[in-house]
Formats: sequence, structure tokens, C-alpha cells
Amino acid sequence: MDIKLLSFPADTPPFSVIVAAKLSGITFSEDSSLASGSAPTFLFTNGSKLYGTSVLLRYIGRVTNIPNFYGQNAYESSQIDAWLEYAPILSSGSAFESACSYVDKYLERQTFLISNYLSLADVAIWSGLAGTGQRWESLRKSKKHLNLRRWFNSLLVEYRDNLDDVLTTYAGKRGGKASGAKLKDPQGLIQKPNSVNHETSDKGKAGSKSTFEVDFPNVEIGKVRLRFAPEPSGYPHIGHPKAALLNQYFAQRYNGEVIIKFDDTNPAKESNEFVENLLKDIETLDYSPQSMEMAENLIRQGKAYIDDTPREQMQTERMEGIESKNRSNSAEEKLRLWKEMVFGTEQGLLCCLRGKLDMQDPNKSL
Repeated sequence: MDIKLLSFPADTPPFSVIVAAKLSGITFSEDSSLASGSAPTFLFTNGSKLYGTSVLLRYIGRVTNIPNFYGQNAYESSQIDAWLEYAPILSSGSAFESACSYVDKYLERQTFLISNYLSLADVAIWSGLAGTGQRWESLRKSKKHLNLRRWFNSLLVEYRDNLDDVLTTYAGKRGGKASGAKLKDPQGLIQKPNSVNHETSDKGKAGSKSTFEVDFPNVEIGKVRLRFAPEPSGYPHIGHPKAALLNQYFAQRYNGEVIIKFDDTNPAKESNEFVENLLKDIETLDYSPQSMEMAENLIRQGKAYIDDTPREQMQTERMEGIESKNRSNSAEEKLRLWKEMVFGTEQGLLCCLRGKLDMQDPNKSL
């Protein structure tokens, strides 16, 4: 049973539904002839219908091929439901500013609204902002709501290929007309092509700005080249993904590229085996959601736990073979602390994931 038709009023297109479908690769015909005030409707190939923006979003979330788009468990799905119910407040004139402040505060320590991946919650809030047209554009050019602007711009850049057509056609529509010239030119929605959370100076140049994010001042978008140069004298360690992911982050931020160039300053210790393993491990760095799932599975299996022991004390206990007080926590407590880590709460930022290794092993490196 496929979606045959999306029907909606011309003056209130369900922007979030269209965005979610576009991201999911779901196609259907559109009919904007419904009477003003009517609920958007999915008509399926078998004649069945669904009504209402939230209902249509949840349906897409259940059939999409995007991992965890509707959450990876019941708790996250419920969180997403809460954001779907909150999103309409962005279209309320009197509450718009306070809603932006609320979401901005929430995103202070978050990359996405739910866990560490794109979800329907992000689509609903992002679409709610973009759908207001010039009102959000004016606010986005101000110095207010730094976290909200960072998040909005990052999604716009990362998913630009899918969003351009939707923004051109629907963003900020009132009475069937686009709210302004900027929405007719998706390039204009980012203050200069492919910039993220920047003020700009010369054309195509990203200027510096006071922000908690790290920027490259005065770079030219599209011409950033970064080099990741590991020395193939051993197997990858934790420092390798940190460096590789930072390079990848800036390359994506400025529409550039990362070049892998192996350092050969110590040829006596180097081998093709290390080269092949480094390349193989670099490929796995794009599997962050899967890594999160595997980490949680290790906790559920009793093979890992969450520890908030201070660093110096943890090091002393490891060297002396003393088990952490958190090692024997109940499964429920371990998972609770894990959620604190995932959500980036104040308590979660004090925690780390540890494997249940043999504390009496003479090798204290791990």
C-alpha cells in the first residue's frame, strides 16, 4: 500500500510532511485544492486515507528507510511525539519568540533534538521555523538564539540536495504565494553559499564570529582541503578517529574535502597491514548510530557499564586493580546513566562507557 496523493490547503501546506517524505525518498502526487482550514490528507493506492500533520509524519516515520527516524525505542518515539505536538506553536505569532528561546536552550548541548541522529523531531521543528518565511529569516540574521541558528544551518547544509526544491516551492507560503525572494532562491537561505552559522564578508568568504563552535576565519567555501596523515606504524587507536572526524566535520562544514595521506617518517616500523587496517577503520567512522546501538547492547549484556568516577581516581583504581563502585550497578541504573550520556546532560557529561575487563590483568593500558 503506497501513498498515492497528498492533499492540503494552498495557504497552509504541510511543510514538515513534505520535507520528511523528501528526505525519505517517498514520492506522491500533490493536490493543493483543499478548503482553507482542512487537515492535510494522505490517499493510499487502496483508497484508505489518513488525516492530520502529526499522523502523516508518524506514518512516514514508520515506513522510512532512515535509521531511527522515529526513534530507536519507545522512549525516544515518545520524545519525538512530544516535539511533534510542540512544533505548531512556531506558527503562533505571539509565542514564536519564546518558542525559539526554548528550543535554543534545549539545543545548548545537543546536536539533534533526539539522541545523536536526525529524527522526525528535527524535521518538525526545522520545518516550523522555515515555514514562517521572512520572520525566521530576520531572526536568523540577528545575534539571538546561537544554538538554534547553528542547528538550523547545519541541517540545511547537510540535507541541502533534498531541501532545495521543497524550500523553493513551499517555505513561508501564505495564500499560495512564497513569502519573499529569498525563498525563491535556496542559495539565499544560507547567508552565503554553503556557509554555516557565519556572518559573511566578501562574497563566498566566511567571516569570524563569536560562537562556541570552532570556525576557520576567512576561508573560501568549496575550496577547503584538509589532510588526515596517520603513520602506519601500528593499529588505529582512539586518537585516530578524533583527528579524522574533526577533519570530516570541517570538510562538510565548508563544502570541502579530506585527503588521506600516510606519513612515512618512520618506515622501519610501517607495513601494508597497518595501512589496510587504518583505511578499513576510517570507513567505519560513518556508523555512529550503529555504534551507539552496539554500546547499549553491551550494557544490556552486562559487558559494559557507565562510570562517573573522577579521572584521577579512576586511573589510580585501574593501576591498583580496584573495581569502580559503578561496575556493579543494576542494569536499570547503568541504562539510566547511559541515557544521561546520550542526552548530554550535566550528569551525563561526567560519565564514560567502560568495558567490564579483568581488573587483575597485569596489562593496565585498558
